[in-house]
Amino acid sequence: MSQLCVFSKHLAGMPLDETARRLRAMNLEAIDLTVRSGGHVEPELATQDLPAAAALLHHEGVRIAMITTAIMDATDAQNEAILRAAAQAGIHYYKLGYFSYAGFGTLRKQRQEVAARLADLAALNKEIGIKGGYHNHSHNFFGANLADIAYALENVDPQWLGLYFDPAHATIEGGSSAWMMGLDLLRERTIMLAVKDFYWTNDGSGYAGGRRHKVRFCPLSEGNVPWPRVLQCLKESHFDGPISLHSEYQGAYSFRDLTTNEVFAQTAVDREFFTPLLREAGIEFV
Repeated sequence: MSQLCVFSKHLAGMPLDETARRLRAMNLEAIDLTVRSGGHVEPELATQDLPAAAALLHHEGVRIAMITTAIMDATDAQNEAILRAAAQAGIHYYKLGYFSYAGFGTLRKQRQEVAARLADLAALNKEIGIKGGYHNHSHNFFGANLADIAYALENVDPQWLGLYFDPAHATIEGGSSAWMMGLDLLRERTIMLAVKDFYWTNDGSGYAGGRRHKVRFCPLSEGNVPWPRVLQCLKESHFDGPISLHSEYQGAYSFRDLTTNEVFAQTAVDREFFTPLLREAGIEFV
């Protein structure tokens, strides 16, 4: 059964115990906690601060469904320490960091390099007992094209490392059917879901655009992601991993730059919009 949680990136202006109480007030019992530079837990302090954060949240009735990290290298001792601390705290999923696209003419070679890195991480995950998810991010990141992630994961055990699917970023890069074709290649490897939405703007702000139109993140009810079809595909794929609400409502890429209190309020609205879609698709969640 999937666990509905909230990405903590845009909740950083509030103490964790208060954050937990606000989540419980929205009938949410889980969080996607940032364990990366500038996050709720700094990587170098994870062995002590991550268990402490888990205990504090548990006391308030909230569990850590997953952590968001910048982990990309299985040979880094700090990365291993983070994953071991997470597993010991009962956390079963983590988001990896990113590989930037190396530039035109490099992709075939980069596919092989990323595949080797992910295979090493999958082996480490198996040893520790934690699952990693590679997030498809639009713009200048390896994996903006889902077919590249499919290639890199081809020989990786999906029990330990798979796709952290972001339909908004997939729609940005393939808004008609390419998002579905990419997901088709990864249907047995999709283990986590990021939930946000966007629309195109022609006022010159935003990112990931062409000569004129650019992206702006917006409330789930106002965006372009074909959520009913996305969720139907996930149901057909037997998806049951964490579902992280990404309240990307701060900064220049948001429809408005919200305060932390306003982010909570908009997240509550998004939850009320999204959970009926999950039920209609037949995806079980708590």
